[in-house]
Amino acid sequence: MKSSSNIIANRKSEHIDTVLTKNVQAVKSGLFQFKLPYSTLPEVNYNDVDSGIDFLGKKLSFPFLISSMTGGPEETGFINKNLASAAEEMKVGLGLGSMRVVLKHPQTSKSFDVRQYCPSIPLFANIGLVQLNYGVGVDEINYLIKLFKADGIFLHVNPIQEVIQPEGDTNFAGLLDKLASIIDKIDGHVILKEVGTGFDQQTAQQLKNIGVKWIDVSGMGGTSWTLVEGHRRDDDLGELFRNEGYTTVESLKALVKVEGLNLIAGGGLRSGLDIAKVLMLGAEVATAGTPLLKPALESVDQCIHVINQLKKELQISMFIAGVKTIHELKSKSLIFIN
Repeated sequence: MKSSSNIIANRKSEHIDTVLTKNVQAVKSGLFQFKLPYSTLPEVNYNDVDSGIDFLGKKLSFPFLISSMTGGPEETGFINKNLASAAEEMKVGLGLGSMRVVLKHPQTSKSFDVRQYCPSIPLFANIGLVQLNYGVGVDEINYLIKLFKADGIFLHVNPIQEVIQPEGDTNFAGLLDKLASIIDKIDGHVILKEVGTGFDQQTAQQLKNIGVKWIDVSGMGGTSWTLVEGHRRDDDLGELFRNEGYTTVESLKALVKVEGLNLIAGGGLRSGLDIAKVLMLGAEVATAGTPLLKPALESVDQCIHVINQLKKELQISMFIAGVKTIHELKSKSLIFIN
């Protein structure tokens, strides 16, 4: 019989292979419906464009966070090392993969232990919120934050993925109350994160009411974990539910109505132009993972190349919109074209 650590390792390896080899994008993010307010005479020197921001007490060269990907299996350690080194070089944030495996099998912690490679950037631990119903509490969350010298933690919510996943944890009952009872005891920033099917406004408001300050909407438009898990089944449940959820644009439009909530936007972002658009739709920071997965399997330099290209594309977007700072960019409105 396989050990639980081997089962988790095999699952994560299957996830990586599926994302790299299968078509797992269910829908478009919705960003194609918008274009920038192009300024024919921007009255800006491109060399003066400054894409930097302050994010949770640290400086970023542009509003970007590498999205959580993987960890646990020994072979994924170099992925996180490459991402961490590139994030440090480019001064962007990094979210690590789900760490439930570390609590069950401490020997797997090495694959997440990357703070030495990224000492100055925002770094986030990660575990599923549903694990509050499976033995995880504030002590375990704080242990992960301390163990990896993280600035805080992503608590991901992924009901569709879990129910389609053959080994999924599906008891989502009572999680709001459980989070409310521990949120003030967590030793770091807390970000609630979807994994690709978006957030609805009611849930976001309920989370804001119990003290959540940041939500990563991670809407439909990028990698669909409904489809990824569907590829691991022998039926068509993944296909059946592939269109359920909210796109990145739908999520942003809904959640900007929740007063006082800070938003991170992911889900199908593939360019610096996409980053500019989600910032103008209300996000403070953008995030993406899939565009960096293949580069992370290759080298630090390949990761830096992709991140640097995203930054350049964002700065060009700022220039042609006639702005020099992210604050000025966010004050402008996109043009709806469809």
